[in-house]
Amino acid sequence: MRHLLTAIFILINSTVLASNQTQAADSLLGVLKNTQSSEKRIQIYRNLADLYQENPEAHLYLLKMYQEAATIDDRKNMLNALDDILIAGISEYNKDTIAKYTEYFKKIATEDELKSLLPFYHMRTFDSRCYSGERTEAIKEELDSKNVETDKEDNVYKQIASAYNMGTSFYMSDQFKKAIPYLDKAMQLTETLPEKEKYIYKKFITWRVCFTYAQAGKNKEAVKIMEQLINMVEQKYKNDYQKQRPFYNIDLYLLQYYSFMISSLPYLTLEQEKYYWKRIQEIGKSLTNDLDKYNYYLCANNYYSNNRTERDFRKAIAANDSLIKFAETLAPQNLPGLYNINSMTYEAIKDYQNALKYLKISHLIQDSLSTEATHKQLNELQVKYDLNTLNNEKTMLEIKNKKTMLISLSILLIIVVLICTYLYFSWKKEKRMKMELKALHLKAQESEKMKQSFINSICHEIRTPLNAIVGFSDLIMNEEIDAEMRKEFPPEIQKNTVLLTSLINSMLEVANLDVSEEKLPCQPTDLKHICVHEMEQLKKKEGIEYKLEITEESMIIPSNAQYLTQVIEHLLSNANKFTEKGQITLGYRVDKSKEEILIYVTDTGCGIPQEKHEEVFNRFSKLDTFVPGNGLGLYLCRLITKRLAGEIKIDPAYKEGIRMIVTLPIK
Repeated sequence: MRHLLTAIFILINSTVLASNQTQAADSLLGVLKNTQSSEKRIQIYRNLADLYQENPEAHLYLLKMYQEAATIDDRKNMLNALDDILIAGISEYNKDTIAKYTEYFKKIATEDELKSLLPFYHMRTFDSRCYSGERTEAIKEELDSKNVETDKEDNVYKQIASAYNMGTSFYMSDQFKKAIPYLDKAMQLTETLPEKEKYIYKKFITWRVCFTYAQAGKNKEAVKIMEQLINMVEQKYKNDYQKQRPFYNIDLYLLQYYSFMISSLPYLTLEQEKYYWKRIQEIGKSLTNDLDKYNYYLCANNYYSNNRTERDFRKAIAANDSLIKFAETLAPQNLPGLYNINSMTYEAIKDYQNALKYLKISHLIQDSLSTEATHKQLNELQVKYDLNTLNNEKTMLEIKNKKTMLISLSILLIIVVLICTYLYFSWKKEKRMKMELKALHLKAQESEKMKQSFINSICHEIRTPLNAIVGFSDLIMNEEIDAEMRKEFPPEIQKNTVLLTSLINSMLEVANLDVSEEKLPCQPTDLKHICVHEMEQLKKKEGIEYKLEITEESMIIPSNAQYLTQVIEHLLSNANKFTEKGQITLGYRVDKSKEEILIYVTDTGCGIPQEKHEEVFNRFSKLDTFVPGNGLGLYLCRLITKRLAGEIKIDPAYKEGIRMIVTLPIK
């Protein structure tokens, strides 16, 4: 009989909130309305959650506690609230709650907290899965993970969780003796933990250890371990919870522990029997919840049926009658067992008439439940069959519709793909044309700017010699000026006339060379003679050394003497214009391997930035607008060298000024 009562007790969840504390809750809510301090509001939410322990309201207040703590970045209370929410979600095996709040926990917990608490949540989740219809899957996953090679650096928390889950796997398979070594190992490892984590792990593991020892026939050891658990929980409550959490209902937890002790009466001393029964009676006076009362009467029946000194079968029957009353609404499936207990109790006091009566009732209810279950199962199977038939018909119709839709969609998709392909290539073509138009537009704008700059420059350059010519001409005709002085004006007029002529000639040369890309007519030309002549013609400046690096004998190459002379003249003129001191060198050298001759002009002037090396060869390009010139010199040089089948460039390796290199073929 004692074992039957114990089995019924285990089936009932005894951890429920005492719901008759409305006055305290209203008082706390009233204080909450008038409190602005986040610290006080957090404490009030903590107390409200304790009042509504494990009820839906508790989850609500824990969530508010978490949110309030988050506003002041109170990580300790955030974790405290999340821990209770997670434990409740794991106990109910609410997968959404577990996943959601585990992520919250991971975001704010430290690495050490994750290391110590995640294995604990894993242990509890494993337990809940085993009691929620996923026992086979949970055990298989745990065994599979055990077979996989584990990390040698697994921390002690993971080792505890692994040992506990393995022990629980055997417990769930009714292999209690095999479970004990694993659970003992888990208990031993908890002794190495810091005090806070030690309490959390030991409290949870000890409960499983006690039942495992009892089922394995080691009741004395189970009682001893449970007694240690009771002492530990009561001491923890006195040290921490009693002051910090005045509404924390420790009695509901102790009722479970005391009930276990009462179910093991033969292994208790008389003092222990009296003490635990007295504590159960004290707790029973304050119980208002039907489920808690059910558990209380279960303990009473067990006590009066098995007590060695105060065995009272009449009181046991009275307690069992109360159990039957509550079981009608709370646990109808337990009624046959409860009526059977009454029958056995009446038989023990030799009241065979009532024993037979309750035994018949037990069988009737059992048959009724079996019949009801059978009818329910048949109805469910019929409904499933009908649903399957409808689903099959629906599936066939859907398949037919899907085939039609698939064909239609395939045709439509092909059409869409063709249209999209056409539009894509049209768009690409349009985009390319737009880019080309944009480039042409930019080029036209640039050309217009250069043209305008050229016109401004030419106007300026032409105006200067014209003004000189007109001015000196007027002065020559002015008889008021001394005749001796007037003799100096004709040379100036002649010089500016030459300058103006040179400018116009350059413009004409550019216009002439720019209209065609044909090679200029070439004939044997003495390059040495041209270099010597142009260096002699160059107007020398003080502080500059002029140097020729040429061969002693003549250098005859196929070229156009007139245009080649212009190129060398422009390069020397530019070097002379932008060099104030140092050296200007004109020279050439032959590259027989490439059948080319390199003509170079080197100066030690101001130089040209490397990023401008190509820009200076553009038409009308002037890096310094304050220096006289029309920006056509280097452009003209490039036109000529190109028409002579050569090229001109700036040597990027030369850093002391500028080195212009003209490359021409020698055959």
